[in-house]
Amino acid sequence: MARQNAPRSMVGVWIERDVAAPDAAVASDAAVASDATAGWSARCVDPAAGWLRLDDAGVTRGDGVFETLLYRRGRIRSVGEHLARMERSAEALALEIPPADVWERAIALGLEAFLAQDADSNASHEEAEPDGEPEASIRCVATRGAPGTGAACFVTLSPVPARDPDPKPIKVLTLDRGYDSGAAQRAPWLLLGAKTLSYAVNVAALTYAKSQGADDAIFVTSDGLVLDGLTASVVAAYRSTEEPGRIVVRTPGVETGGLAGTTVAAIAEAAKAHGWAVESVPMRPADLLAADALWLASSVRMLRPVSHVDGVEVSMDPELHEVLSHTLEQTL
Repeated sequence: MARQNAPRSMVGVWIERDVAAPDAAVASDAAVASDATAGWSARCVDPAAGWLRLDDAGVTRGDGVFETLLYRRGRIRSVGEHLARMERSAEALALEIPPADVWERAIALGLEAFLAQDADSNASHEEAEPDGEPEASIRCVATRGAPGTGAACFVTLSPVPARDPDPKPIKVLTLDRGYDSGAAQRAPWLLLGAKTLSYAVNVAALTYAKSQGADDAIFVTSDGLVLDGLTASVVAAYRSTEEPGRIVVRTPGVETGGLAGTTVAAIAEAAKAHGWAVESVPMRPADLLAADALWLASSVRMLRPVSHVDGVEVSMDPELHEVLSHTLEQTL
């Protein structure tokens, strides 16, 4: 009988200012990556060993930033874009975090440990492994830390569940985010456009959406401009009625406070590969209803087709979905 391997488990990497971690919490075979110039070091740790203090500001106040990346088909997608956005988010919070090369070294260290694990061959523990390669969700997190300690920084790598080749379309609600389209410029302290750990509003919005029979939600400004999904970017495709054969892919502009989605860049690349036009423009809920295909797009889940907005059915052009999702698969 063939041996069944253990399923992959989460891998943790702790980043610190060249201070050795307690031996008890460090994996016995943990590797260490140091960057003497930057003054930071990283090591693999037991993610269940309680590295964050109970008074860490990331826990008590949501004071921190994060990014989620995808390892797929032997490479980490959009590393530079994610880390640049994380740096911008940290700057908005006046939070000092390690430079990008330190994060990259920590990610590489964790990925090596993640890939060294045996993958489970049992379907009940199946992971998303196109062409036999495992996938990993990589989360980079930096908090303000506990009083007097400085930032707490770490990376986790977790297995990605097997993908549904034909994802079920979702229903979404549009929800008022509570500020108008000028708030991002008028009140930078609202941290609009920064990817922070303060996700209580997003969680509450998702809970409300589900209580209303929807699967997810899309935030809009108080004056009616589309921002983004709770954890994803909004992408819409239109067939031109004036120019037969012309297809336009639109995403909401980020000037009004939406998050600049890294997956949107990959989608734009995929769309342009087919000669489709790509626009980042102000959008309203009516524009979502008028789309020939509508999606929520994120780094790990990629394209999720939307079937209803506020209870109204939206067109789901199967050709547009097939072409864009297939090309995005190849791009990623």
